[in-house]
Amino acid sequence: MDRKTAAILMFALLAACSGGQPAQQAAAPAPPPGPAPGSNEWKIQSAMSAGPAEIARAAAIMDYPTTPTGQPTQIRAGTNGWTCLPDMPDTPDPDPICVDGQWMNWFGAWMGHKSPHTTAVGLSYMLMGADDASNTDAFKMKPDSGQQWIHSGPHMMIISPGNNYAGLPTTPQANMPFVMFAGTPYAHIMAPVPAPASHTM
Repeated sequence: MDRKTAAILMFALLAACSGGQPAQQAAAPAPPPGPAPGSNEWKIQSAMSAGPAEIARAAAIMDYPTTPTGQPTQIRAGTNGWTCLPDMPDTPDPDPICVDGQWMNWFGAWMGHKSPHTTAVGLSYMLMGADDASNTDAFKMKPDSGQQWIHSGPHMMIISPGNNYAGLPTTPQANMPFVMFAGTPYAHIMAPVPAPASHTM
């Protein structure tokens, strides 16, 4: 058998084994789907991404009220005094948050348009960043027509009794602390932090 005949026979054998179709690589398996957006599992995952894993894994998970006068609802109980909330759907970028007890009191006062009663230094984390409609108006929910959202990268927010943050800038600063809502009862420090390399839930 010469080489040409052997090559023809080999090609015919391969074609028969493959059903006459060119050999194809097996398709890679699809990655497992994540939680459905809007589900409680998705909200928990989103909320936990806001803070350090050591805090988020034991924090209570709350969801935002469904009406302007409603109250947050608990999705998962916590054990460490921290509370995390998922991405706020009305903003363009992910902005979940983890807060301590002082900040929970702050948010309760803010929702009721009352002055917060801060009795100690309070800390909160927004490691996914945040979008704000205003740096001066605590109750503005969307930018004015023609204005852009104010985007902040990963940061902590700090409150303290007396709201005395003299000496810090009162306009957003890239990679530097500044005061948000200066001159109001809701003033607090925005302190940039390094972006997390990854999160372990």
